[in-house]
Amino acid sequence: MQVKVIGENGAETSTLDVADALINSKVNMSSLYEAIKNERANKRQGTSRTKSMAEVSGGGKRPWRQKGTGHARVGSSRSPLWTGGGHIHAIRPRDYHYEVPRKVKRLALMSVFSLKHGENSLRIVDDLSVEKPQTKRLAAFIKKIGKEGSRVAFIVGKTPETMKSYTNLILSLRNIRKLDVVNADSVAIHPLYYADEIFVTKSAMKKLSDRVQANAKAE
Repeated sequence: MQVKVIGENGAETSTLDVADALINSKVNMSSLYEAIKNERANKRQGTSRTKSMAEVSGGGKRPWRQKGTGHARVGSSRSPLWTGGGHIHAIRPRDYHYEVPRKVKRLALMSVFSLKHGENSLRIVDDLSVEKPQTKRLAAFIKKIGKEGSRVAFIVGKTPETMKSYTNLILSLRNIRKLDVVNADSVAIHPLYYADEIFVTKSAMKKLSDRVQANAKAE
């Protein structure tokens, strides 16, 4: 499928042949849900920890005798029912990481691109030559071809031709408000799904398209 490529001046400069499976597939909301849930879970640090009754200090002596006081019997002032006591089910560090099938990830990638393409929110842009970090220049470019106040996910790809500008492009983009930089080699579904618009460099889109076609042939 032919899609137009937009230059820095906001005009169409060329076209790019993109795999139909990437931008014209049936949107599978189930795979999107699974992919986003997986990415969010894998980002969790899992470092929360609280103390149990056995770990809090103090409470070695009974607050009062067993009988005759009129109070309920208490064995320790560090009971979970008391202020300063331990937690009944103490939280322990844990790993939330888990894997989802590769086919689900691929289906989610095709679904999110197809969804945004159907909403006319997918922009393919020329590979920008950035000799040094220029946030102001990139912000003006995005404002020119994007929608006012929209959240943007900008996908960049590292290729031999764009190697020189790759780092400077990321440094230029990452300071722009309401913009997420996404690497084409490890595309995350979460920022793409919640973005109002997706910007993809020409080389990054070609890389993604070739990957989808290669996977389709392998299957």
